[in-house]
Amino acid sequence: MLAAKGCKGLFNAFWTLPRVNPSELPKPDLLHTIYLGILKHLMEWVQDFLKKHNRLDSFDEAWSSMGAYPGFTIPKKAYWQVSQWQGKEMRNLRRIVLAAFTAALRAPTDAQRHPFKAAT
Repeated sequence: MLAAKGCKGLFNAFWTLPRVNPSELPKPDLLHTIYLGILKHLMEWVQDFLKKHNRLDSFDEAWSSMGAYPGFTIPKKAYWQVSQWQGKEMRNLRRIVLAAFTAALRAPTDAQRHPFKAAT
């Protein structure tokens, strides 16, 4: 019936193993993977934009000066010094990236005014 619709059956090596049910095996969390990919892409864009306009130091200063509030841990390192992102750092990044980015774009020169306005 499925073959008539164009579906092909595939062999799964787990089907032949005793006491293994393939439907009960751990599956990757696709939403989590997509979320991390979007956040990584966003931060690459932010970092490239800030480097282009010589504002990466301003971003790091804003990043490091965030105050504590419930559910947020103050970053111990500058953004560019974090080499291995753990779950806690990713949650913190998600919470403060917009505020730190906006703070880094304060007081633009005349040449920077249009790109900064377009970015925020």
